[in-house]
Amino acid sequence: MRKGDEKRREMLTVAERLFCLRGYEATSVQDILDVLGASKGGFYHHFASKEALLVTLCEQRAQQALEATEQALLQHAKPMERLNCVLHGFLPLRLTEVPFLNMLLPLMSKPQNKALLLQYEESITASFLPVMEREISFAEKSEVIFPHIRNSASMVAAILHTCWKEIAREMLDWMEGIADMDVSALLEHLTRMRKAIEVLLDAPYGSVEVITLPEWGDVAAELIRLRMADE
Repeated sequence: MRKGDEKRREMLTVAERLFCLRGYEATSVQDILDVLGASKGGFYHHFASKEALLVTLCEQRAQQALEATEQALLQHAKPMERLNCVLHGFLPLRLTEVPFLNMLLPLMSKPQNKALLLQYEESITASFLPVMEREISFAEKSEVIFPHIRNSASMVAAILHTCWKEIAREMLDWMEGIADMDVSALLEHLTRMRKAIEVLLDAPYGSVEVITLPEWGDVAAELIRLRMADE
């Protein structure tokens, strides 16, 4: 690895750690440089801004999620198991993603951060769409699902994005005291997502399982713990 590439990777590693510990908005470029012992000139040689660095982190997280999903797929042979594995990897509401998701949550309440969140969505979609198309095609050829429209993978991706953002916003309202905690409302979002995907793909009822209830409970508990620790 070239020295410049190594320095860039160090900046990404330190920035992600600080963003997750302190929050994106509470972390300045200077904070990152102080940890690295680097100059601003060195930073701006690699990234145009703090926002550009976060965009790169989003792309990196999406690629890491895809690689983990491809590894998990090695353990599955049945079409619906494989498709569910891809859907699970696509959804940011995973236990391994909680620290990064916790950093993103506060950004959702401010309109000026809409472009950053959109970039996160686009990074996930760009990474996962080819493998999602592949697994949907495999399930269709195996006569497990019977989608009637083209580009069903893109529509599934849109459903997943809508679901996780709705859940994240509700959780953010809880954490900020805007609304009372209502776990049943979150379960309704997950149920609607499952049913919407099953209808879109003409999949057997109950065959889509993006995230198990025990895992979702662990995700919610860890998010709440991290948010309370920040206060």
